[in-house]
Amino acid sequence: MDLLLDTNVLLRLTIASDKISESFKQVVESGLEHGSIAVSTITFVEVTRLHHHGRIDLGCHPGVWRRERLRSGLREIPIGGEMAVESVLLMNTGFHNDPADQLIVATAMLAGLRLATMDRKIIGWARQSRLVPLVDPRAVAAG
Repeated sequence: MDLLLDTNVLLRLTIASDKISESFKQVVESGLEHGSIAVSTITFVEVTRLHHHGRIDLGCHPGVWRRERLRSGLREIPIGGEMAVESVLLMNTGFHNDPADQLIVATAMLAGLRLATMDRKIIGWARQSRLVPLVDPRAVAAG
């Protein structure tokens, strides 16, 4: 399963949160081996900001943390011009005004990936718009 993880899901996987189902963790572990799990570059921006402002402790420099994730098989999808434009245009579909969430959703849409998120705003919008397929990491089965 090709997945894009949002920032919260990536962080919860990293800290072994019990909010993530075991079956989802297995899907991610398998996907990392096959290069089918990705994040948007904006996810690393958000993680670095959280670390910088003391809201999370990565235990190391954010650049080291990022490289460790990438070495584990996680793919990083860079933000390009088309993605930047499409992310803002999501507001025309009722998407909320959070630039990071806009970029994450636009990344999933343009890359043709299912988005793994627990974000209520994104879930509500996606159910209404049907523009991006979602995976709930809390669910017993992620397939």
